[in-house]
Amino acid sequence: MLKAVIFDMDGVLIDSEPVHLEAFRMMMEELGHEFDREYYMQFIGSTTEHMWEKIIRDYHITLSKDELMQISDRNVKRINGRAGYPVMTGVTNLIRDLYKSGVKLAVASSSGMERINDTLEKMHVKEMFQTIVSGMQVKNPKPAPDTFLEAAKMLCVRPDECIVIEDSLNGMRAAKNAGMVCIMYENNSLGMKTDSSYADYVIQGYEEIDEKFFEMVYSHVCGEP
Repeated sequence: MLKAVIFDMDGVLIDSEPVHLEAFRMMMEELGHEFDREYYMQFIGSTTEHMWEKIIRDYHITLSKDELMQISDRNVKRINGRAGYPVMTGVTNLIRDLYKSGVKLAVASSSGMERINDTLEKMHVKEMFQTIVSGMQVKNPKPAPDTFLEAAKMLCVRPDECIVIEDSLNGMRAAKNAGMVCIMYENNSLGMKTDSSYADYVIQGYEEIDEKFFEMVYSHVCGEP
């Protein structure tokens, strides 16, 4: 029986990936390195800590992870201004529908807790989520299942009672590694098609989706009547 829906954040609740890509490009140019779009793509769905560690190692950068984070955050603010990230069309109404239907809700994102909380507050939906898990809190980031398993634990549900909504390959692999049903939100804002082989179902938008849709997908995947 479906008891919980777990949302990723970047690329699922908010269209943040184009902003992060541009902020990364600006940072690399500031540091005197050539921007490599393909190199950046490997980090989508993973934690920023993992990204900074690899960049420092690969480019022999002498700055610390915290210093790189500060540069990136400054660039994001330059791009976004005070408005924050664009919210995916229809997702706020979907969250409200699921909440009213009694489905338990969580956000399990590789982003830091402060940014997750800030995003949900700006979306005016924070009170509808029973729990929030940051990839910074767990031992192993996506594609390991730790982030999603922790969310299920905090919601007091079994992994096989959850649906995850993800957009990245790392996130979808994490959901399946956790033993959860996975719906892919097909986000083509970066102009690249993501491998959907780990998804049980693919959606292109939220406008026509409600709690009954999730029940249908869950029943179909799990073989329930």
